[in-house]
Amino acid sequence: MVLGVPDTLPGMNLHWMRSRLAFLICSFVPAIALMGQYQGPESVEYDPVGDRYFVSNTASASIKVRAQDGVVTDFITGMDVAPYGLELNNGVLYACMGGAVRGYDALTGDEVFNVDLGASFLNGITTDGEFLYVTDFSTERIYKVEIANETVSTLNADTQGQPNGIVWDEVDERLVVVFWGSNAPIKSFDRVTGAAQTLVANSGVGSIDGVTIDCGGNFLIASWSPDRITRFDANFSGAGVNTGITGLANPADIDFDPVNNKVCIPNSGSNTVLLADVDCDTQVPERRSYTTHIIPNPTTGLVRFEPPFTQAEPFMVVDARGLLQATGTLRVNALLDLGNMPQGIYTIVFSRLAQQVRVVKE
Repeated sequence: MVLGVPDTLPGMNLHWMRSRLAFLICSFVPAIALMGQYQGPESVEYDPVGDRYFVSNTASASIKVRAQDGVVTDFITGMDVAPYGLELNNGVLYACMGGAVRGYDALTGDEVFNVDLGASFLNGITTDGEFLYVTDFSTERIYKVEIANETVSTLNADTQGQPNGIVWDEVDERLVVVFWGSNAPIKSFDRVTGAAQTLVANSGVGSIDGVTIDCGGNFLIASWSPDRITRFDANFSGAGVNTGITGLANPADIDFDPVNNKVCIPNSGSNTVLLADVDCDTQVPERRSYTTHIIPNPTTGLVRFEPPFTQAEPFMVVDARGLLQATGTLRVNALLDLGNMPQGIYTIVFSRLAQQVRVVKE
């Protein structure tokens, strides 16, 4: 049973609405609430090291872990504030919790980071590796948190709408933010100045909750009105395309799993998590007619690629077990440093180009 939620109302408070929805579900369908593996799933974050999925649960104030075989276990329980958006960076799982961001060791669950942003309702979170960028749904702001020094600044004090999901776009070096409300817009923000640019004035859907980037560099957005995962190309040059994914019920803060090629969807309206396959063979926007070579190979550290790339290229480093070990964006004429990698055989995947190269690390 899925209870409907009004499309939009002026000044609608998402936190209140979700709390009310959780109350109604518990009141009318207690069997689902008691027997479900999730309680108000809000955000899914893929962990490439453990090949698993973290899921924040707002109704039970907990974070759970879903394994590849579907087994769900507790990661953190009894949290004093309900967790919303999740972001994994350098072995730490960061969570939006009320007006603060907390970080937990991804292996032990120990709290290792706690910064009060002075915010109202933090919802979406992303990182460029050095800073966290967090949306405040209620006050329509975006905050910037320097991880190393635990310092906070306001990146944008008035986003002109209620910001929800946020994702860092490495290729075009921008923060892409989706908004709540009817005919919801999609905007980008400069990570230094906070300057905004409207990418899509009217997305054709309402109440967008989450956004992620797939293997082809396309943007996937999750909306409530209608329940849909919509795909936009990297330039937002055309209308959004319905991906046709079924089984959705108020899809929230989504993520993309680049190892198993799945979009990870928390259904906040049905207490479920859906992992939908993405055909990456048809999602690559650009292909090269030649083979990329890595020099030197074997290597003890720095490598270069021939022919050199003509634009910044996102990459993944996968070990011999197929586990993701590193991600990033290789700039034009830049060298890649593999010095910190253990000895072994690795595959470097350039997803936008549908190319990969094997390298031996000595």
